[in-house]
Amino acid sequence: MPVRSEPDDEVHRQQGGTSPSFAKSPDAATGPPAHGGQRRSWRRHLRTFGSLTAASQVESALSFATTAVLVRLVGSAGAGEVLFAQSMATIWFLLWDPRFEDAQQRFVPAEQLRGQGKGTRLYVRMLRLDVAAGVLATVVGAVAVVAAAAIGWISGDRFWQFLLAVLAAGAATPSGSAAAGYAIAGQLSRLGGVRLVLAVVGSVITLTALLVTGPVGYLAATVVTTSVSTYVLTVGACRRVREKYGRPAAGRAVMPTGLLPFLVKSSATGSVSLASDTGVSVLAGILGGPTLVTYLKIANAPARLFSSFVSPVATQLYPRIARDGAAGRRAAVMRDALRSSALTGVIGAVAVVTAAGIIGALIGLVYGPDYTILSTSAVVLLAGAALRGTVVWCKVLPSALGFPGVRLTFLTVEGVCQLGMLVVVAQVWSTAERTALAFSWGSLCLVCLSTAGWFVLLRHLAGPLSVTKTAPRSAGLGALRGALRQD
Repeated sequence: MPVRSEPDDEVHRQQGGTSPSFAKSPDAATGPPAHGGQRRSWRRHLRTFGSLTAASQVESALSFATTAVLVRLVGSAGAGEVLFAQSMATIWFLLWDPRFEDAQQRFVPAEQLRGQGKGTRLYVRMLRLDVAAGVLATVVGAVAVVAAAAIGWISGDRFWQFLLAVLAAGAATPSGSAAAGYAIAGQLSRLGGVRLVLAVVGSVITLTALLVTGPVGYLAATVVTTSVSTYVLTVGACRRVREKYGRPAAGRAVMPTGLLPFLVKSSATGSVSLASDTGVSVLAGILGGPTLVTYLKIANAPARLFSSFVSPVATQLYPRIARDGAAGRRAAVMRDALRSSALTGVIGAVAVVTAAGIIGALIGLVYGPDYTILSTSAVVLLAGAALRGTVVWCKVLPSALGFPGVRLTFLTVEGVCQLGMLVVVAQVWSTAERTALAFSWGSLCLVCLSTAGWFVLLRHLAGPLSVTKTAPRSAGLGALRGALRQD
C-alpha cells in the first residue's frame, strides 16, 4: 500500500515534492547546456517523471481497488465508517506532524556547503525529530481513543477501527522526511521504484486481510504494511543522503538562519492543504453519515487519479524555479510555469472529454451498478482537477521563491470556503447523491476562482525577482547561488 494515500499534496510530498539538491546537479549550470547535454537532461527528466508517475498511478489504482472491494464487501455505510476513522486519524496527525520535508530540502543542501557531512548531520537530526513527534502523537492518540471508549463515546468495531487507524497514520509520519532524503540525494527515480514495489506488496497483504477478516483485519494489516514501508524508505533515504554528502559531521548540528520561520510556515501550509481534503470526509461523516463519505470518495476517484498523474511535474519544477529565482531570472520562472500550464491543460482537457463518455460504465464495473448515479459528480470533479492541474506549479513556486506564507494564506481561504460550501449543500439537499452533486459543482466554481487567482499571483511572485532582493531571504540561497557561480 502507499505510505499515505492522502490528497494530491501528500502524494507530492512523498515524491520529494520540493527541492532536490541542485547544488551539484547537471541542471545547475548557469549557462545553456550543449545539445548533447540537453538530450541527457531530457532523458533524465523523463526517467524521473516516468518513475514517479508509475508509482503514483499504481498507488492510486490500488487504493481505488481497495475501496471498491471494501464497498462491495460491507456496503457504502460500512465502508464509510472505515474511511471516516481513517480521516479522523489523519486530522489528528495534522495537529502534531511538524512536516519537516520542505525545510529539509531547502536547507540541507545549503548546510552541506558549510562543510563535509554537515548537510547529512542536519538531515538526520530533523529526521529524528520527525520520528519522535510521530511516536508522541501516536501514543497520545491511542490513549485518547481508549479514553473515548472507556466513557462510552465509541464501542465495538469502531474502537478497533479508530485505534488501528491512529496506529497506521502514526507509522506513516516520517514518510515525508524519508522522501525528502531521496530528493536531496538526487534519487527521485529510485524513490519511485521503491514506492511502486512497496505499494504492490502492501496491497496484496491488505486486500487479503480484508477478504479474510473484514475491515478490522484490513486496518490491522495496514498498520503492519505502513510500518514496514516507512522503515524501508527511511533506511534507504539515510543511506542515499550519506552517499551524497558523506557521514554526519562530528559536533552538534546548528539550525541554519531562517529555518524555524520557514519550517513553521511550510508545516502549516502542508497541514492546511491536507486538512481541506481530509476535513471534507470528516465533515461529510458528521453531516451526512458514512454513505455521503463513501459517495464523495467514489466520485472523487478519477480526479485523484489525474492529480497523481500530473503531480510529478511540480516535483521536477522546484529545483528549476528555485535556481532561476535565486539568480533573478524572472523570464525563466514565468516560462517554466506557463509551459507546464499549457502541457497539463491539454492533458486535462483530453482526460475530461474521454472520461465523460465512459465514466459511468467504469464506476459500475469497479464499484457496482448502484453507484453509476455518481458519474456526473465524478466528471465535474475531474474537470476541477484538470483545471487545477493547469497551475500545478502553485505547489512549489511560492516556497521555491522564498514566500511559503503566500500559499498558506491562499490554501486557508480556499479550504474554509470549501468546508463552508459543504455545510451549506448538506443542509439544502437531503440525499447523499444530490449533496455529492451539488458539492461537485461548488468545488468546480471554487477551483475556477482559485486558478485565476494563482495566475494573478504568478505575475506578482515572479515579478520582483532579482539577485539583490532575494539574497537576504535565506543564507542558504546565498550559499547555493555562490555554488552555482563556481559551476
